[in-house]
Formats: sequence, structure tokens, C-alpha cells
Amino acid sequence: MNTTSLLRTGLSLSLCLTACSNPAEKPSLPATEINRQADIAGTASVIDGDTIEIHGQRIRLSGFDAPERGARCGAINVYQKASLALAGIIGLHTVTCVSQGTDRYGRIVATCSVEGIDLGHELVRKGWARDWPQYSQRTYAEDEISARVSARGIWGLDCPDDLWGDRTYD
Repeated sequence: MNTTSLLRTGLSLSLCLTACSNPAEKPSLPATEINRQADIAGTASVIDGDTIEIHGQRIRLSGFDAPERGARCGAINVYQKASLALAGIIGLHTVTCVSQGTDRYGRIVATCSVEGIDLGHELVRKGWARDWPQYSQRTYAEDEISARVSARGIWGLDCPDDLWGDRTYD
């Protein structure tokens, strides 16, 4: 290898190493910051009270449960009410979601928000869903207590004991 080739190789290697270790480069975000960044954002379609779809991806909203298809409290279709309440919270806003993995149905499980407002907090606070401590670490417990005390949503209706099926919420 002649001197010119050796200098070119050395210069190329030096430039590559400098580019890879550029101190002006933005530092890596700590794990907590990474977790706050959106995995998915966009216009959402409401599938039901705890499931949305963004860009063709089904997203199960994490930490709370809404009434299932066909659920009724007397003459009131609470499944439909929960779905409509979620649609009302979302409106025409962009929904931002942070993924926590996938569920057994292959849906993304995520905490989602609109303009910084957690959809779970709003839906549970309005009484159309309930905290699911097994998955929320009681994130929405105070919202559920508030809804129950104020008889908002399902908590103000005459609902059957088996409204939530065989799920446990302890």
C-alpha cells in the first residue's frame, strides 16, 4: 500500500470515528423520557369503549375496562354509551399512544391521550369505564371512586350484577 492510499484510508477511518462520536450530537434520552414518547399518533376510530384504531392498528387502551358488546343497564345500551363517550373525548383531535406491548389478540396495549389528557382518566371519571387494578396499578381508582360517588355514567344506572362478566377488579 503506498503512502497516499494509507493516508486516504486513515483519513476515512478518522472521519468515520469522528462522525460516530460527535459530541455536538443530541444525547440519548433517559429511559423515562423514551417511555413518554409516542409510539403511535394519528386520527383514531373508536372500536368500543376501550379499543381504538389508528393507521389500521388496533389499540387496547390500558388499565381500565369498559362494558362489552351487548351490555345493558335496564333499557340503556351501556356498551354504546361508553363507545360514544370515548368518541366524544377524542373528537377530531390527534390521539397519541405509548405502547406497553400486545395482548393475546395481537392488539397493541397502550396508554393514549388527547392534548395531554389521558383517555382512561376521562372515560373512568365520566363513569363509562372502571379502573382495572391488575393492569393499572390503580391509576384510575380515584376517577372511579369519584364517578361512583357522583353517580356518573354506569354508576348512576340500575345495572345487573354480572355487567362485567366473570372479571375481577381487585
